[in-house]
Amino acid sequence: MQRRIASTTGRIEVHVSNRDDIYDPLRRENLGRSVQWALQETKPIPLGTVRDLSFNGCGIYAIYYVGDHDLYKPLADHPFEVPIYVGRSTPEGSRTGSDVKSPEESKSLRSRLMTHENKIKRANGLKIDDFYTRFLPADDLFTPMAESMMITELQPVWNVILHGFGVNTPGDGRKNQTRSKWHEVHRGVPAGDALPPHPGGPGPLRRQVILHLATHAVRPAHAAGVPPTADSLESDGALPSE
Repeated sequence: MQRRIASTTGRIEVHVSNRDDIYDPLRRENLGRSVQWALQETKPIPLGTVRDLSFNGCGIYAIYYVGDHDLYKPLADHPFEVPIYVGRSTPEGSRTGSDVKSPEESKSLRSRLMTHENKIKRANGLKIDDFYTRFLPADDLFTPMAESMMITELQPVWNVILHGFGVNTPGDGRKNQTRSKWHEVHRGVPAGDALPPHPGGPGPLRRQVILHLATHAVRPAHAAGVPPTADSLESDGALPSE
């Protein structure tokens, strides 16, 4: 038997029912997709207001740009469609294995968003009022897949072109490295300015950003987005109209 359904990629596809085609909600991909959908259904709030909120948890988040910076204006022309950056936080101590906080006790999500806020405030040419965020406290078992899916589908420019925004202050093993691409373009952050310049300087990196956002500033048609509604399925012919 054949029927049209919404696939986990967001497309409407022909589904053939057989023993090998049973939907498993516990597959890693489907668990990750459910986290992504839950995140994208939350209301964006100004990134600079997160510090005024009190909440626990690790989780996943997306940061959006809504200002008039010459590099990122294409994102602002389609607000809250494609994030400028996607990330996640893990419970405190999970990287070292010492004094690991439970997801419920952790404050890592709020702390990470505040770290991003402080970095943006220090960067030349960026204004914190131009940045919004969606965030979702969630079990850290499922957030890596959701983060990976969003980065793969939406290609956030600070994830795939200007690497380095999410990197913490360089440690002892990284002091001899050059400035990250993000820090080369956005000077003013002491930890980045203290490092040797990135090879080639900011010019080529700015051109890469412009070229990237010429094709990746709008949510692609194949992106999963949020679960389809009955109305959208009916309009696509997946469900019979009344």
